[in-house]
Amino acid sequence: MSAERPKLAKRPPDPEPPAWASDPDSLLASAPGSVKCALTGGIASGKSVVAELLAAFGAGRIDFDDLCRRVVAKDSPGLAQAADLFGRGILAEGGEMDRAKVAKIVFKDKAAREALEAIIHPAAWSLMLSDLKAMPPKKLIVVEVPLLFEAALDKRFKPVIVSFVKPETQLKRLRARDNLGSWAAKRRLAAQLPMMEKLRRADIIIDNDGSLSKMIRQVKALWERLTSPDFSLGPIACRPAGEGSRAFSG
Repeated sequence: MSAERPKLAKRPPDPEPPAWASDPDSLLASAPGSVKCALTGGIASGKSVVAELLAAFGAGRIDFDDLCRRVVAKDSPGLAQAADLFGRGILAEGGEMDRAKVAKIVFKDKAAREALEAIIHPAAWSLMLSDLKAMPPKKLIVVEVPLLFEAALDKRFKPVIVSFVKPETQLKRLRARDNLGSWAAKRRLAAQLPMMEKLRRADIIIDNDGSLSKMIRQVKALWERLTSPDFSLGPIACRPAGEGSRAFSG
């Protein structure tokens, strides 16, 4: 008698958006008529290059990281809350946040990172809605959100685009960009959702592991697809691209 095949555990459902982003109509009402896509990926995966290219083609662009910096700008209520949380030692001589000091704290302490995000993310979301309302009419608006899945904001956008690079490429780029040792870089990577999980939840994947020209061709095809008159927010075409990933098919 053969042994029973073990049952695979069901994948838990993707988390629902947080309460402060639970009203989908607030996003739909901002910049009506525009396709509002989210762009994410791992740290040092080339998200900003993809966003810059889409902006060059004519897309509106919002950088959620920039909104987060505005929330904790010098003399802001957000910065005062962060200083209450971590102490005034996180302030530089000029009174602004010392981002390097804060990074050292939050990348080794999950609870501290979540507490800081609870201060910053809701306020940044409100700023994003305001910026969308003030934006001139655009066929496509790309919102670059590095922690899109971690903050459970992916269900608020369609489509969701992931900029993909292989882990070894990501580690190499991160170390070079931020002048980090191997251990510090790996700790920052470990603080984010694994890349393969981001790929699973993506609508579109841009393969950013190859040449710049290859990536530009993908982004141009993506722009043409998302701004075409017959584009709908139904399933988005992707194709195999090796290494278990998918890439935009154009």
